[in-house]
Amino acid sequence: MEEKSDLFIATLKALQEAGALNELILIGSWCLYFYRIYFENSPEIPVVRTLDIDFLVPNPSRIKKEINIPKILEK
Repeated sequence: MEEKSDLFIATLKALQEAGALNELILIGSWCLYFYRIYFENSPEIPVVRTLDIDFLVPNPSRIKKEINIPKILEK
């Protein structure tokens, strides 16, 4: 599971460096990763996660910068 966490963090860092995370909100099961850190491994927070990363894009979108997400994720 640590390998998946490393890939998750690397993906978030790459998106942040490109400016893609400024207007997005992380949702879904990967939020639990951060909840477990914040709440000091509380047993009430499940460890199970999906393999995909989900983001909420506000509607209407306030994203003004052109970002090539597929190119970022190729790395």
